[in-house]
Formats: sequence, C-alpha cells, structure tokens
Amino acid sequence: MSSLIQCVKTGLFAAAAVSSLWLGGCGKSESGNATTQGGGGSQLQIACIAKSTVNAYWKAVEAGAKQAASEDNVDLIWTGPDSETNHTQQASMVDNMVNRGVKGIVIAPTNFDAMVRPVDNAVQRGIPVIVIDSPVNTKSPSCVIATDNEAAGRQAADALAAAIGNNKKFGGKVIMLRFLEGSGSTEAREKGFTEECKAKGLDLVDQAYTKGTGSTTDAADTADALIRRNTKDNALQVDGIFAANQPTAIGMLKKIEQFKSGGMKFDMPFVGFDAHEILLKGIRDGEVAAIVTQDPRQMGYLGVKNMVKLLHKEPVPPTISTATATVTKQNIDDPKIKAITLE
Repeated sequence: MSSLIQCVKTGLFAAAAVSSLWLGGCGKSESGNATTQGGGGSQLQIACIAKSTVNAYWKAVEAGAKQAASEDNVDLIWTGPDSETNHTQQASMVDNMVNRGVKGIVIAPTNFDAMVRPVDNAVQRGIPVIVIDSPVNTKSPSCVIATDNEAAGRQAADALAAAIGNNKKFGGKVIMLRFLEGSGSTEAREKGFTEECKAKGLDLVDQAYTKGTGSTTDAADTADALIRRNTKDNALQVDGIFAANQPTAIGMLKKIEQFKSGGMKFDMPFVGFDAHEILLKGIRDGEVAAIVTQDPRQMGYLGVKNMVKLLHKEPVPPTISTATATVTKQNIDDPKIKAITLE
C-alpha cells in the first residue's frame, strides 16, 4: 500500500468527525467490574464487553462507546475481564448480561473460538450481538466492526520496508513480536505482515508469541528473549523489527531502550502498532520509525451506534471496516493523524 494513510471503507475524515466528540462521557471502570452510564428506566440497556479494561486501547474504546451512549440516551453497561487471556471470565460476563436481560451486546472477543458458545447462546436467546475489534468463529453476530487487520499488517510491512530502504546489512532480515496466540485481530495482522514481507523482499527470520497474559511486562520479557537470540557481538543482527499491537510495541520499545542503555547496538528501524503516548514520543525521539494505528474510539462509538440501529429495526451492514493510518515523524502533526492519535 503506497499511501501513508489507509482509509478502509470508513475514512479518516469520518474518524475525525467522530473523534472530535470524545471530550465527555468517559468514566472509569475497575478491572472485571461493570460500570453504567445512564439512568435505566425506559432507556435501551446495552452491554459493551471489552477484551479487558486495563490498558489505554480499551479505555479509548470505552470513551467512544460512552459518547455514543450519551448521544442516544442509552443505559450502557461497560465491562471486561481482568486480562485478554481470561476467556472464561468474558464468557461468564456474556452469560450474566443475557440473564440480566440487556437488549443488546457489543463485544470484543478475547478469542476466536472460545467466545463462540456464549455469543451463539445470546443470539439464540433473542439478544443481538455486534462484534468489534476481533472476529469470532460464528455467523451469529449481526455485524462485525473492525480494522481490516490483514491489510493493516501489510501496511506495517510497507512502513518497515520503507524505513529500511537499501540499508540491508543482514540481507533484509526482520523479526516480529507477536501478541497472544488465538487473538483473531493480531493473528490476521501478523499474517498480513508476513505475506507482505515476502513481497517486499524482507526475510522474517524469527518471531515469538507474547507469553503470560499479554501485558506490556510480559511483552518486554518475550522481546528480551527474541532480541538475545538474534544478537551477536553486542549488536542485534537484523535489519528491522515489528511488534503487532500496543502492549507488544510498548514492551519492545522499553526493552530496546534498556539494551541500548547497556551499550548494545541497534542500527535498524522499529515499527509498532496502535497509538500510545509512549510510542508517539518514540516517533518524535527517533526511536520508533512508524506505527500503524487503528481508531479504537471509533470502534466503540460505531458498536453502540449500530446496536441502537438494530434495536430500532434499522438496517445495519454485516461488516464495517474502520480506518487505519501510518504515523511517522513526517506526518505526526498532520491534523488528520492527530484526529486519531489525539496526542
């Protein structure tokens, strides 16, 4: 993909219009506990169940969902498990919302297969489900709202290839820090990255799934092992690095900084994924060549908006692809980019 900014069906101008609304309605929630917005009564009660509630990405999804709920007078229940690997906890949350009698469920499934049973059960009980962020292995949901993750992965490979240019000291060798095995969105993203690397003449010589719960600490620990086994003579022997989502990108950046402070040589670009103040600072400081970022606020916003349409018997498309953008030092201050990153 040749352009820096990729707009898939839903353009960045739409994202900018949506993003300008995020100033209000953003509450806090404790890990694994539900918070509500609205007064109940005759309002539509909708549950929004994230993969977790403990990192900045899901806080952004929450902000979008709550903004939409405020606009449409929805009684929104926001909740999520304590980690993105706690599939059992998320399944129980879906079942609890069904038993509670919510009118609709918006969910970011923690796992492609593990959430099939609870999602199918909700729909069979007459409660429509909209999936955001990651797919689930069933046709029960009325709509899937997400990034085209294979395309986003290819976009990241394009950004890394552009940053490497002709500087291939090691023949175009690159490494990838993956997220959790079974996470539908990142698996697709990593697939797109792998395929586009081949097309760009890059050689993906090593990769690793993040261990543990997928936290930035877990990602940093996995990055440590990945870096060490590709290091010789106190220098990383590759031409580029990619990390597939926000926790992996932050974990990798922290580990690179740690190794650099100890005297190790890193003479290659690093491309991450998803906007965060740490990664944006990394771009400004020259530590990060680029990030490909989604618009999580837009996912939360459109999830609730389209659920309201469903409940009002209005037509909703089966899939909605949200925008992505490649952020570099050259365009980080572009208003269209800032509409997504909200730096």
